[in-house]
Amino acid sequence: MIYQIELNQQVTKKHQTTSLHLITGFTFMGIGAFTFLLGNADWVKTIFHKTILPGTILAIVSLFYGLGTLYLTFFKGKWLKVSHNSKRIRLAHFAVALVLALVFLMSQWWLAAAMMAIVATANLYAYFYEQKISQTLLVELNEEHILLPYNSRRKQLKWTEVERLILRHGNITIDCTDNFLYQWPVKSVGFDIVEFEDFCAAKIEANRSRRQSNDW
Repeated sequence: MIYQIELNQQVTKKHQTTSLHLITGFTFMGIGAFTFLLGNADWVKTIFHKTILPGTILAIVSLFYGLGTLYLTFFKGKWLKVSHNSKRIRLAHFAVALVLALVFLMSQWWLAAAMMAIVATANLYAYFYEQKISQTLLVELNEEHILLPYNSRRKQLKWTEVERLILRHGNITIDCTDNFLYQWPVKSVGFDIVEFEDFCAAKIEANRSRRQSNDW
């Protein structure tokens, strides 16, 4: 017998989705504005003393990208909050910030390079984080053991480790013999709950004699 229970997924809050886009937009605008004030080609030189890009062009690219990001955040918020749209924009943030970070690094403007590197890293982390939380979370119970969700500290529990298991009030609760408690909100159940709890009680009782004893 195998039971699979789908859990409620962790959802990214809307303000968490837009806040990093706002920070990214303002960072691009700030760096672009400061770059524009520094002048033209005399400034943007690499460590090899060769001009690679006029400062005004670099400033314009950064400014307009920042403005575009802020426009999407303020005026296209609903579109941006859609998961796959947000992830595409995050990849764009990462790519543009990484390129600018490399240009600033070669130009020996360490502060701007560090800020762009932080923006690139933050957006890449946010992309993979949103990918991860969109995965389906499952608890699977079979004759041998209990498989826990992928994001749990432990991957499985033996029936000898379980003291009690309850599926009620929209939650699954697993009380372990070491007094550790696992609990998750349940999204959907495709089986009879009474039959499920009877199965769990029978497995716990059958494995009770196999538990390790601390008696001397």
